Parts: sequence; C-alpha cells; structure tokens
Amino acid sequence: MAYRVRIGQRTFFGLRGNVHLHTSLSDGTLDHEALAHLAAEEGLDFIIITDHNVYPPGRDAWIGKTLLLVGEEVHDTSREPQSSHLLCFDIQTDVAAHAADPQAVIDAVRDQGGFTFLAHPYERDTAAFLPEPNISWRDWGVEGYAGLELWNYMSEFKGALRSKAQAVLFALAPALAISGPYPETRQKWDELLGSRPVAALGGSDAHGTIYHLGPFSRAVQPYDYLFRCLNTHLLTEEPLTGDLEHDKRLVYQALEAGHGFLGYEQVGSCPGFGFWAHSGRSEATMGESLSLRGRLEVRATVPRRARLRLVRDGQVVAQNQGHQLALVSWQPGVYRLEVYRQHAGRERGWIFSNPIYVR
Repeated sequence: MAYRVRIGQRTFFGLRGNVHLHTSLSDGTLDHEALAHLAAEEGLDFIIITDHNVYPPGRDAWIGKTLLLVGEEVHDTSREPQSSHLLCFDIQTDVAAHAADPQAVIDAVRDQGGFTFLAHPYERDTAAFLPEPNISWRDWGVEGYAGLELWNYMSEFKGALRSKAQAVLFALAPALAISGPYPETRQKWDELLGSRPVAALGGSDAHGTIYHLGPFSRAVQPYDYLFRCLNTHLLTEEPLTGDLEHDKRLVYQALEAGHGFLGYEQVGSCPGFGFWAHSGRSEATMGESLSLRGRLEVRATVPRRARLRLVRDGQVVAQNQGHQLALVSWQPGVYRLEVYRQHAGRERGWIFSNPIYVR
C-alpha cells in the first residue's frame, strides 16, 4: 500500500508497484483482471503489464486498490536470437509494426507521448537443457529512450540454472538464485549516465509458467510470489486519488524521470529508504538535478541494517555498514546508491536508487 516517507526536508508518497508482466494475451497464464486482483491482495499500488508485441487499448483501470496500467514489450520476432526488447509505456496504439527497427519503435512511442525502457539489457547464456536464448540488448546506437531495466528478475533466475539438479533446487527455493543486477548492466548504466539522465526500473518479467522436469511440474515463480520480490518504488508529491487519468499521469511521470528506486523485498521491506543531496539552499532526491553551490552533502537512510555503497560517476566514493551513510564533497557528478543485506546464506542486493544529478 502507498506509504509516506520523509526524505531530507520533504515528504513524499511512496508507491510500490510491479513492472514488466505478461498475461495470457501473449505468453503468460492469467488475464489482466486476474493479475490486478492478485496484485491488490499483495498490497501493490500499481502494476504495468507489457505483453509481447500486442497492445490492447482501454485496459487501464483501478482494480480494487491497485492501478492497472498496460504498455507493450516490442521485439523483432524474425530476428535470431530475438534480441533488443523495448518496454513501451504510456502508449495509445500498438507500435509492434515497427519492431524490426528499435529506433523506429522509440520514435513511434515518443510521437504518441509515451516513453521507452530497454528490457533486460544484459542476459547470460543458459544451460543447454533450457530452451531460453540470450536476448540481451544489442542495438546500443539508438537514442531517445528514457531508461533501462537495471534488474530483470527472471533473466537472473534463468541464468543461474546451470544443471538440472540446480534447477530443481532453485524451483523449490528461488531466493538462493537471486543476488542482484548484473555488474555489466550497472557498468553500462554508469557509462550511459555520463552523457545524459537515464532512469532505471526493476522488472519481474513474470509469466506464471508451469515448468516440467521429469516427474516434476511446478509453477516456478508464480505471480503472487514475484509480487513479493523485485518491485519498483516511485516517489510522488501528490497521493493517488482514484481518478484514473490523474493517477496514471503521476505513475508515468515518476517512472520516466526516475523518481524512485527498485527493491528486492525478500531481503527486507523498503519503505523508509531515503537518498538525497543538499547544496547551498537547494535539495534533490532520486531522479532530480541539483546545482552545486560549494559544499555538497549526500545522505542515505535505510530501514534495516545493511551495507551501503555510494557511487559517483561509476566509482564507489563512500561505504558504510549500518542504517545510514553521509558524504561531504565539493565535486559534481551523477550520484546513486546501492544497498546490500545478508539473506539466504549470503549477501544479496536489496535497494538500488535512481541517480541524483549534481551539476
């Protein structure tokens, strides 16, 4: 459910949502309304469904206390492998006709007032027994996208399955397989941030698929479980009101700008996390810019004890073990925060903030 959080001198409404979901309209197992009802039961404020190469208009709605939004995941089905998937948000018409040219998809979405994120930018080759190709992003020359999917839960999960025995183990105990965004994705994000703002989200990539391995059949990573795993938290200055158009605009504006963070909630509850910077008389938080006026203070707080890493322009500039971190600096740059906690036997990624741009 929506929560209020104090970050620096301001109070925000925190919206907890699950992004990048598939329904029976493409390769998922439940329909839109059923997914929204499940999300409402799990206390999510919003979900964004992005079926493969199909966009059903008119499905945005409030279902119980959860806002259901519908976008599209577009890729070229004639490509081998079918790489470079684009998450398309805030669209009014299907853009899959442009799938053969990722730049054309980005432009078509922008022409109708929407925005795009690069889906699962880096994947890893899977074991031979899995019919899952590596569908990393391969068209890095494109321009005009708003952000990237920093952490794709299902990409990491399938990449962790190196043997059939391991597949059975992780199907029964999925938390053992999940550790955080791939280092190569974080490195690429920092590289992109060197030239312009690029927002990040966490995607569940949920399908609800039932897998069969010998005598075993199991819905590995069912929707309701994934709703308790990797979620995207957005910060807004206004609450959701129940008015569809108003609330849709709040969610999409925050997502596009990177006003928020992603959190792996098996490691711990995320409300209470804050990350902000202060210089002169101005203050900024995630997704915002700050003009450097001499001394800069960068601060972070977490609701549970953890290891905090402050990254500036791709380099770790401060670390701390505990509930908070503070840095005093006189340097501009792109600042972001990573948080790790012990869970299921070893350290796992917990929270990854969007950047603060200090100029």
